[in-house]
Amino acid sequence: MAKYTARAAGREAIIETREDGGIFVNGEAVDAELYRSRQGHFLRIGTRVWSLNVLDAADDAGLRHIAVNGRVIAVELNDETSLLLRSLATDKATRVHHAVLRSPMPGRIARVLVHEGELIEAGQGVLILEAMKMENEIKAPSTGIVKAVVVKEGDAVEKNALLIEIS
Repeated sequence: MAKYTARAAGREAIIETREDGGIFVNGEAVDAELYRSRQGHFLRIGTRVWSLNVLDAADDAGLRHIAVNGRVIAVELNDETSLLLRSLATDKATRVHHAVLRSPMPGRIARVLVHEGELIEAGQGVLILEAMKMENEIKAPSTGIVKAVVVKEGDAVEKNALLIEIS
């Protein structure tokens, strides 16, 4: 499932696409499909069809220009992750930081709770380290995106071994 916020011409809509193919706009089911062809994209909503051509890549605010049936409009389209990252970047108290997570003790990786590319919060559990017959939840030191998961379940690690990189 993906969720987007779209803004154009002073209007805003929350668009959700579901795994079963359902599309919802502001919480209501919509009979719609997006088709791709050599000529571009076509959006069908009910019985109406629009030709869509993306003219440029999104800028830092998610703004891009799209030709709809030949008429160019500016559309701001953001998913939940980009909206959260933008809000974090403006809040100095919770700014996203680069961090390297190391093993506080020797042990065995019992479970990895995150994956590369995932947005995580400071204090969120990222893996379970088994040491001296106890399971220890290792938590993220800062908010960020998981850049690399260096270990996998079952790996034996020494103290100070690199576990996860956050950017």
